[in-house]
Amino acid sequence: MFNFINFKYYIMKKIITLIFFSISLVGIAQESNEITWLGLDFSKAKMVGSAGFSDPAQIQSYYFNTWNSVLLTEKDKYNISKYYKKPTVKVNLDIAKSRNEKVIASSLVTDNTYTITEKDVEAVVKNYKLKEGGEGLLMVVESFSKMEELAYVYVVKFDTKTGKIIEMKKQTGKPGGFGIRNYWLAAILNIMKKGFK
Repeated sequence: MFNFINFKYYIMKKIITLIFFSISLVGIAQESNEITWLGLDFSKAKMVGSAGFSDPAQIQSYYFNTWNSVLLTEKDKYNISKYYKKPTVKVNLDIAKSRNEKVIASSLVTDNTYTITEKDVEAVVKNYKLKEGGEGLLMVVESFSKMEELAYVYVVKFDTKTGKIIEMKKQTGKPGGFGIRNYWLAAILNIMKKGFK
């Protein structure tokens, strides 16, 4: 004998299963394999310890750009794809370059402790919206501290269409090596190796 109640229950169960399956597929589709590397943003940064940063004008006009460029010219070493688990990495350094050029060198160096907040970082990220959208990866530098021998950097993954932050982590990296270029690049590499851990 046909049992309508059992049949109705069976149909409802199938519909609910189908809904959850569809939701899980949407979730998988939203997990992108591609990310746009947007560079190192120094717009809120300070170089802490005047003895270690004797020429702030050179840091602003030369090293900001150099630190960003090396991450591309030596991309096997500074492997964004590997450390942030994205098979495809696009690059757009235009916004970071423009913002870094506007940093006032005379107020870049301090001998005092210095921090920025997550709200400060969110305000920086809002400047990195891209028409094409997709996930973006940005490092917002808080400070390079010669006094502590540490770099403090906010690593941010976000939606470049909306500016909505997907993941944000404040990281520290130990510098090392010869010359100001390599010394602070080592800190960036150590931060990259952490991913979002």
